Amino acid sequence: MLIKVRTLTGKEIELDIEMDYKVSQIKEKVEEKEGIPPVQQRLIFGGKQMADDKTAQEYSLQAGDTLHLVLALRGGTLFRN
Repeated sequence: MLIKVRTLTGKEIELDIEMDYKVSQIKEKVEEKEGIPPVQQRLIFGGKQMADDKTAQEYSLQAGDTLHLVLALRGGTLFRN
């Protein structure tokens, strides 16, 4: 089935997935199209972050649904006294 992934810039990409795909597999498809490593991706559906080990079926995804992609950039804060 075809779903869409919308980036923060508003760009939409279309992905062909199966209901038994895990979120981690969907992230791999995003990487193929956009070059963003899965570890930097956070997929949001219905206002909630999707867990890598759950399937499209567990989230009741349907053809035409849109996921939102946000980037989780690694980093920290330097504290000074």
